Amino acid sequence: MNYTLHQLQVFTRVVQTKSITKAAQQLFLTQPAVSIQLKNFQDQFEIPLTEVLGRQLYVTQFGNEIAQIAEEILQQVEMINYKTEAYKGILSGRLKIAVVSTGKYVMPYFLSGFLKKYPEIDLTM
Repeated sequence: MNYTLHQLQVFTRVVQTKSITKAAQQLFLTQPAVSIQLKNFQDQFEIPLTEVLGRQLYVTQFGNEIAQIAEEILQQVEMINYKTEAYKGILSGRLKIAVVSTGKYVMPYFLSGFLKKYPEIDLTM
């Protein structure tokens, strides 16, 4: 098996959105580029990961299991990147904040100075 991290990212986004078009938009790629990456990834398995019925994309049970493992791999790769930044003395990582729906408009204002000072921090609300 010779799949790339990019293919894992594309596949996990397709699974999350259940749409090649939506995955392409979120990844800032074209729909044909996502389709090609997805096909190249799926061709490495003898068992189908997705099925298209009509115009709807369905992820198989095997595909869901592969997606979970792929997500764990991508998280570990992020951890490698964060550790590398830490050894260089750069504060980095993921900051997850739970906010009420109206808070998502106010919190960036309060955190803007922090995020400018530490651009390597990934903010998730």
